[in-house]
Amino acid sequence: MSDMIEPEESAPEQDVSAAARSGGLAQKTRAAILMAAGLLVLPVLYFMVSRVATVHSAPQQGAPTDIATLEARVQASHTIDDRINLSLAYINSGASARAMPLLLSVVAEDHNNILGWNDLCVANTVLKQYDSAIEECKTAVGIDPTYTLARNNLKWARDEKNKSLGIVSGAPGARDASFYLDDGLKHLKLGFYDQAIASWQHTLELDPGSALAVNNIGTAYMMKKQPGEAIVYFNKAIAMDPTLQLAKNNLAWAVSEEKKPTH
Repeated sequence: MSDMIEPEESAPEQDVSAAARSGGLAQKTRAAILMAAGLLVLPVLYFMVSRVATVHSAPQQGAPTDIATLEARVQASHTIDDRINLSLAYINSGASARAMPLLLSVVAEDHNNILGWNDLCVANTVLKQYDSAIEECKTAVGIDPTYTLARNNLKWARDEKNKSLGIVSGAPGARDASFYLDDGLKHLKLGFYDQAIASWQHTLELDPGSALAVNNIGTAYMMKKQPGEAIVYFNKAIAMDPTLQLAKNNLAWAVSEEKKPTH
């Protein structure tokens, strides 16, 4: 995409006397050729710029863009091109989840399909499944390291993941107990329970009396389906702060889960 069009080499200079005899005509001819070449290059450059500005791949040329028509084509032919075009229509309409099965079937059938991997990356980034998106864009770049669209989407997925985690620049010394308390909550929301526990353990290193951090560790263990471990932390949080109703509620929750029969 990013390859520039190389200008054609100009013809060798004519003999001076010949050039003098036909100078006016030659200048007009060259001007006409340059103008025609410029008109040809402009739409190509516009296409290149518009592709870079697009987050995902463009539909195949001549393909319909309305979802109903595309769905009918996929049911009739089930070609890779039709599946990719339908998946893009889903993504563009805000239905990225519907694009996933189509794109997964594409890369299962053709593991080197760079459009399939790139568009999986886009769909998962929209769905906030950042780790999957990053791996899919890495696969696309691995297939073609010069594919600028996948490289841009890889950076986009990484940036979005960092935003979701609240990653900030600055000296580690500026990260106090409150920073790690908030950081743990962000990890918990994303389902990264071990990372959440690690953040709250950092909180306790900086603030050993934080009953809330202890309670939160118990919550992470509950999400990991380890109620026995969670009960230990909820009891500890209550001992540290008997007024912490949140820990008392969580303890009741953990005890009820602990009593449920295992399958």
